[in-house]
Amino acid sequence: MSVLDKFEKKIEGAVNDIFGKFGSKDLQPVDLSSALEREINAQAMPVDRDRTVAPNEYRFKLSTPDFDRIDQWGSETLANELADNLTKYAESQHYAFVGPVVVIFEEDLDLPRGEYKLTSESVQGNAAPVTTPSETKDCPVLEINGRQYLLTAAKTILGRGSNCDIVIDDPGISRSHLEIDITDTGVIARDLHSTNGTYVEGHQVPAATLVNGNTITIGRTRILFWASSEPQD
Repeated sequence: MSVLDKFEKKIEGAVNDIFGKFGSKDLQPVDLSSALEREINAQAMPVDRDRTVAPNEYRFKLSTPDFDRIDQWGSETLANELADNLTKYAESQHYAFVGPVVVIFEEDLDLPRGEYKLTSESVQGNAAPVTTPSETKDCPVLEINGRQYLLTAAKTILGRGSNCDIVIDDPGISRSHLEIDITDTGVIARDLHSTNGTYVEGHQVPAATLVNGNTITIGRTRILFWASSEPQD
C-alpha cells in the first residue's frame, strides 16, 4: 500500500500512522500531491501535434517544522511515492518527460509552517518513463513493474537510492544495484557489487550482453529488456 493510500485511510480512521500527529496547520501528503498535479498542468507545453512535454524535476521548499516532520517520517519514501503518482497522472494526461520524475524537499528558514514553494523544470535524464503511445524513439527499453523506460544515454543506473536513474522500491535491491551500458557491440547489464546479485534468465552474472526479450531479476523485481521501443508482440 502506498504512502498516500495509507494517509487517505488514516483520514477515514482505518489506520493509525505518524501522519495522525500532523496538526491542522501542517502540510499533508495529499496537499503536496495536489500541488504537483497543478504544477504539471500549468507547465506542460506542446512541442508538436502529438507530444506535450512536462517538467520532470519538482522542488518543494518547506518550512522548518514541515521539513523536519517529513524527514522524520522518511522523506525519500514520500518523494518516491509522490514521483510515482505524478508519473501515473502524466500517463492519464498524455504528458511526456525527458528524464525520470524526481521530487526534492528543501528547507526554507523564512517560510511559515504549512506554507511551501514549488518550482519545476525539465532535466534531461539517462532514462525517461514512457507515458504516451506516440513515444517510439529507436532506443532500448526496460519494462519494470508494468512501466516502460526509454534508455536514452550510454549508461543507466538502477537501484533503490534516490540518485539512481531508475529508482525501484524493493528492499532486496541495493542502493546502486545494476548498470545498463549501451555500447557499439551490444547492450550490457553489469552488477554493481550488489548484496543480492543480478540474474539474467535465471543465472547469476557479474555482467551479460542482453538480447531482445531477456529477463533480468534484481531482488524481487523482474525486468524485461526490449531492444527498441517499437511495440512488442
